[in-house]
Amino acid sequence: MDAQDKKQLDSADKVAPATLQLGKYQSAINAKLQEFDARDFTKGFWQKEASLWVQDEAAQQSVRSFMGWLRVAETMVAAVPEIEQFAQEVNAAGFKHVVVMGMGGSTMAPIVFEKSFPQGEGGLPMSILDTTNPGTVREIEKSVPLTETLFIVASKSGTTAEPLAFGDYFYHRLQELKGDKAGENFVAITDPGSKFVTAATEQGYRRIFLNFAEVGGRFSALSYFGLVPAALYGINIRELLDRAVEMMRACGAYGPVNHNPGLELGVALGVLAQEGRDKLTLVVPQSLSDLGLWLEQLIAESTGKEGKGILPVAGEPLGAPAVYGQDRVFVYVGYQGKPDEANQQKLAALEQAGHPVITILMADPLDLGQEFFRWEVATAVASAVMQINPFDQPNVQAAKTATDSLMKVVEKEGKLPQTEEPKVTEDGVSYYTAVQANTAADLVRAFFAQAKPGDFLNIQAYLTESPELNEDLQRLRQQVVDQLHIATTSGYGPRFLHSTGQYHKGGPNTGLFVQFTVDHPQDIQLPGRSYSFGTFQNAQAAGDLQALHDYSRRTLRIHLGDNAEQGMRTVLASLQGAPLVGAQA
Repeated sequence: MDAQDKKQLDSADKVAPATLQLGKYQSAINAKLQEFDARDFTKGFWQKEASLWVQDEAAQQSVRSFMGWLRVAETMVAAVPEIEQFAQEVNAAGFKHVVVMGMGGSTMAPIVFEKSFPQGEGGLPMSILDTTNPGTVREIEKSVPLTETLFIVASKSGTTAEPLAFGDYFYHRLQELKGDKAGENFVAITDPGSKFVTAATEQGYRRIFLNFAEVGGRFSALSYFGLVPAALYGINIRELLDRAVEMMRACGAYGPVNHNPGLELGVALGVLAQEGRDKLTLVVPQSLSDLGLWLEQLIAESTGKEGKGILPVAGEPLGAPAVYGQDRVFVYVGYQGKPDEANQQKLAALEQAGHPVITILMADPLDLGQEFFRWEVATAVASAVMQINPFDQPNVQAAKTATDSLMKVVEKEGKLPQTEEPKVTEDGVSYYTAVQANTAADLVRAFFAQAKPGDFLNIQAYLTESPELNEDLQRLRQQVVDQLHIATTSGYGPRFLHSTGQYHKGGPNTGLFVQFTVDHPQDIQLPGRSYSFGTFQNAQAAGDLQALHDYSRRTLRIHLGDNAEQGMRTVLASLQGAPLVGAQA
């Protein structure tokens, strides 16, 4: 055995252990693994053989052009001194806070880092802004010392509307406070050749980090997009990358391996999805609660297309076997030596009832470097099983196009068009849907009466996130799981447009979409533009709703008036009288 082979085997022993309890599906998964081994899949994978995924020549070129993530962890090891030096400079300059502003892959990893790690020694407190909701923008502005805050504007393309709007707003605020020195408080992370590079240079940004064009947003956690915020927060990014490289080795980056954790997980997920187990339900301890946001985007946007897909289900209350259909796979990600008895007992019962259960136990939060890479490989492998391109997002543009059309109306007429009358209005709450009923409660029940086994609920909250609203949305999810036995997902808009939005339009037509909107009595005008943050968010909600209609999805929009918490209580109260009953309950 040569030194390289020994490194490969050592790496397999160093990665976080995974246990796959797959029951009756094990034989089919073993058969697919044997098929992939016979085709020398792992070698082809690392050589970027696009025919593993798709046969169309143009699609193959697309695959090859976005596989830079495979070795980006190694590349970034050399960039660690540069990033750490920058973090030291920021501290020396007297900054007291960091705000990361972006959407989708530009912010998902920073969210996970900030929620999963304690703030490191010498690190700065960090906030993430990834919504056009004016209430959230105002909360960020009030919570930080503006002149002592470093704002990171993160946009791969440099044309994404939301981070550019965030940057314009806070740059204008800093100009009011610091004049022509406003740029000292700003950092850009973007791709080479982006128009944003020119704008950031002209505005005197403190630093511009150029990422890699061949690394897609949802595969960018281990690039500048994830690592610059992580270093500023005080995380040991060198160790994070070292552990990611260990997972690379275990997944065959340097030659044959006996145990390839990314391949095994990916084949399992792909085969299970083909067998109807396409709802990947993530279970985590509270300390990892936001890992689901990152996994949602990675898996949903990569696999949700051509009427296929794996739906990640994050944040759903874990229940007894009786409340679940036969479309679930349960994945627990937690820590070794840290018992999580409540979840473990429920998972044991689910496994006993025949549900596939996968368990991954990390040593500590730095193992997230490994897990980012394991799941990236697994997602790409699952896509190969399903024969789809994991690196495009063909249906995301639909909502953007509809939103752009609405914003042109706003610029011309000063307001959004009113295109639909509510079916019912009660207690200040208005309901918009295709089903018919005379009362709010009957209308909502009629909407959910369309639910069939294998369907899912998606809650789209275009609201200011708050603990009270989170609790109310969980109550709604719990009721749907308990009474209709279908999967439930929930996201704040427009965040989910850049993550699960692809699955909503491109995946199977099995979703029931409930959109919550609200008035914005305390709106924020965008500098140099004819519209406000509130109007922008309303246009995004309306644009996404139109895109869902264009793909024949079942939708219910509930407008909560000017008080989201009060309106939500009204909605939930209307559902207390009688249970929800699905089409085949």
